[in-house]
Amino acid sequence: MSPKSKKPNKPYIPHKHPNLVALSKKIEDTKEKHIHNINALSKSLNNHIAILSNFVSHDIKNSVQSIDSIISSNTLEELTEKDIDNLKLNLQMIRDTIDNLSKLAPYGKEESFEFKEVINAIELLNRENFRDIHFVKEIPKQDIYFHLSFQTVLQMINNVVINAVKALENTKNITEKRIKISARQENDKFVLQVYDNAHPITFPNPKKIFDYGVSSTGGSGIGLYHVQWLCTSYKGDIQVHPLASGGLYTKCFTITLPL
Repeated sequence: MSPKSKKPNKPYIPHKHPNLVALSKKIEDTKEKHIHNINALSKSLNNHIAILSNFVSHDIKNSVQSIDSIISSNTLEELTEKDIDNLKLNLQMIRDTIDNLSKLAPYGKEESFEFKEVINAIELLNRENFRDIHFVKEIPKQDIYFHLSFQTVLQMINNVVINAVKALENTKNITEKRIKISARQENDKFVLQVYDNAHPITFPNPKKIFDYGVSSTGGSGIGLYHVQWLCTSYKGDIQVHPLASGGLYTKCFTITLPL
């Protein structure tokens, strides 16, 4: 029998030890990022609830005051047909407000809804803001359906609109304040653009406006950060584009989402 052949010696490969300093920094960075996300989600939700509260209290308060004025200034015999019609109208306005609140109240359920419903909600929530702003909407005639959380998409778009409103409040010497929402479907993607004619973004890198705590309007720096985080969560994207001077608008935010 031939002797067994010896196995060739394998080269020695030392075990790699983790870089504890780098690992610790990575853990801290991840922790800080999650803290930012939680804070942004919490503050954005609180802001949305505050907007809803103002919306409801404003409408119901006005209707109740109108009803109280009619009842307290007239006896039963003095009530006219016009007074009765006004009472009915204000009661209907209260019903409509409660109905609108049920549609706008936050919840996380994913469902199918039309983009038109989001625009209607944005117009309701910004009625007071849009009184001094020329609001333009360019929505395709064909239905665009989402299979996402209605509240998430609403907060995402409304945060961009609120940012535009705040920027316009801080901009002087504008003949007419303008905000435009344009939407379209490109194959299996939804593209939304929000334009405004407020002061241009002054950051050398406009993308910095999406960083946590950074604001060009004197706000908390949470809203646009939250929008970017939501877009990323849904495998979408948001970009800001400064526009050439001399046009109707100074900048445009573009949101892209999968349908």
